[in-house]
Amino acid sequence: IGKMKGTQGTSTSGRASSSLESRPPSRNTMGNPKSTISRPSTAGSVGGKAPPSGTPVFLDLAYLPSGCAATTVDVEFFKQLRSSCYIISGDEPLKDTVMRPILDALLDAKALWASNVQVTLIPTFDSVMMHEWYQETHERQRELGITVLGSNSTVAMQDETFPACKVE
Repeated sequence: IGKMKGTQGTSTSGRASSSLESRPPSRNTMGNPKSTISRPSTAGSVGGKAPPSGTPVFLDLAYLPSGCAATTVDVEFFKQLRSSCYIISGDEPLKDTVMRPILDALLDAKALWASNVQVTLIPTFDSVMMHEWYQETHERQRELGITVLGSNSTVAMQDETFPACKVE
């Protein structure tokens, strides 16, 4: 969905190489209990190298966890996963209870970023709590370079209608 950027702000290109491409295939021999099957490493990022611990990852677009996983989004999350565009989705009762801490964590973490990256927050649903947060923190959002997209547009397709916003 977005290009992953390295820690120096340079864009990586090409496809991610798999550790399988650089190794000859191994065989599991039935009579040899010491034989093993090689498996690709899942710990790496693009290019097979994970950033050093504590080094933030930069993305163009990031979906914030929803449901029970939404409780894992805190200031540390936003310090480690920096994006120019965050999508906050999920229209379930739990979301209203955990959304305010998520939004406040974004503000608190963004204040700690060394770079002044413009951030766009795109909620995929409408809620009273979101409107309240927006009104209460609007000045701080502006100071930190955070824009919240809101849209009252509705898309109608066949017998279904749903809210939408255009992201450029």
